[in-house]
Amino acid sequence: MGTALETLLHHLVRFILACLLALDFAGLAHSEDAQQVFRVGITSFRDKSVTLREWSPTMDYLAGKIPGSRFVAVPMNLHEFEAAISQHEIDFVITNPEHYILLETVHGVSRVATLVKRENGVLVNQFGGVIFTRADRHDIRDLADVKGKRIASVDRSSFAAFLLQYDLLKKHDVDVDRDCQVNFLGFPQDLSVRAVLDGHADVGFVRSSVLEAMAREGKIALAQIQVLHPTRAGDFPFLISTGLFPEWPFAAAPRVPIDIRNQVAAALLLMPPDTPAAHSARYYRWSTPVEYLSVQNLMRRHHIYPYDKVEAITLRELFQHHAVHIVAAALALILVMASLYLRARRLNAALTRSRQQLDHQAHYDALTGLPNRNLLDYDLERALSQARRTGQEFALCLMDLDGFKPINDRWGHKVGDEVLREVAQRLQDSLRAGDRVARWGGDEFVLLLGGVATHPQLAEIIERILHVVAMPLDSCSGAHVCASIGVSLYPRTAEDAEGLLKSADEAMYKAKHAGGNRFVAQA
Repeated sequence: MGTALETLLHHLVRFILACLLALDFAGLAHSEDAQQVFRVGITSFRDKSVTLREWSPTMDYLAGKIPGSRFVAVPMNLHEFEAAISQHEIDFVITNPEHYILLETVHGVSRVATLVKRENGVLVNQFGGVIFTRADRHDIRDLADVKGKRIASVDRSSFAAFLLQYDLLKKHDVDVDRDCQVNFLGFPQDLSVRAVLDGHADVGFVRSSVLEAMAREGKIALAQIQVLHPTRAGDFPFLISTGLFPEWPFAAAPRVPIDIRNQVAAALLLMPPDTPAAHSARYYRWSTPVEYLSVQNLMRRHHIYPYDKVEAITLRELFQHHAVHIVAAALALILVMASLYLRARRLNAALTRSRQQLDHQAHYDALTGLPNRNLLDYDLERALSQARRTGQEFALCLMDLDGFKPINDRWGHKVGDEVLREVAQRLQDSLRAGDRVARWGGDEFVLLLGGVATHPQLAEIIERILHVVAMPLDSCSGAHVCASIGVSLYPRTAEDAEGLLKSADEAMYKAKHAGGNRFVAQA
């Protein structure tokens, strides 16, 4: 009897422990499910620990913008991507354009944003290739002269430092494989530059910006270099031989829900310029995704995987071998055509509205409707570019409201917001056609005034702005604001965006310390 009782108690204890363990596992599973983890595969040409360190701040930024999520950077080489995406081990991808086209074609990934870099004071989301030789090589003056020469490049699979140049030379009747001797030296691309300058190669292939970066670091002098087939591409700030192609995309795997894609796209587009995350990964910000058709066309021309198979079959042979399947597919297509057409129209309309909304959120201030800092960056760079071409001056004005804080303290932030909207509208109404106003942040605004050739002309415009700002407020009766404005002039005060903003800020504080309701122009 005692043994049977002991056996019963033993089984009872085991049952209770099993139940408790099951409850623990259920709790752990619930904790895991409470936070969505998204793995981001990133092409790593360097040590993977370096790639992880550079991109982890971007992952933290996304997690901070999307509640209940965690983003994990997964550095991998090109060969590891195939297995990872086939086995659904990664949700997003950051990779080079050629590899993106492969993943898009074979695995259905879709881009949500494109990298933007700031180079030589210009915002760029494109790159190209450079073909160069030494400046003293008088026997190499154009692309035809590359025939029979020794070429230095990093790797045959490099898009920007081999394939672009290969494609350009092919168009000019130079077959690199047949007509030249190519030495692949590996990364960094500096090795190809040194090989040419040291006489170990006659011609070099590198990505745009490499030559300028080496010159900036004191490794070479640009006077030592002769670029073959030099090409001008608008405001593109680097030496270039080929056309321009889009920068690296941030892309989503097909299984990622559309609402998560939209949240990631919005977070990237709204990322302020030059954040710690951007600095860590050496980019400036993100833009709406650009078109990668040019990359796809280049890959097709040279039969690069997945466009490496040429089907040598006629339509007649196709029907002979697959007549049953073709007829069945045609019947099925006819049955579903109408419904798919209507559904596609609805989805396209929804997608267009979503992209327009994301673009507006990324470039305009939600409170005042004025352009925000992101759009101001583009406007200021465009104004600088135009002024450099035409030789005209323009003024950058940084304006701060005096007397705004007491309104917030006495009547509350809701009234303060109404005051900011009213001031923003007054500024828009008082500016001339072609002038721009943006909200800089808080109660600060930035004005871009073009065509101000004389100081009296500039003073007249700003005095008018001071007057309209200081008028009685409709949104807060009994309150009063005025403005302190700092003015910097291109090119007299400074010749770049950073210098103009810094000078305007210093002048604004001088105006404020002098009592406000005035402007100070920085000498």
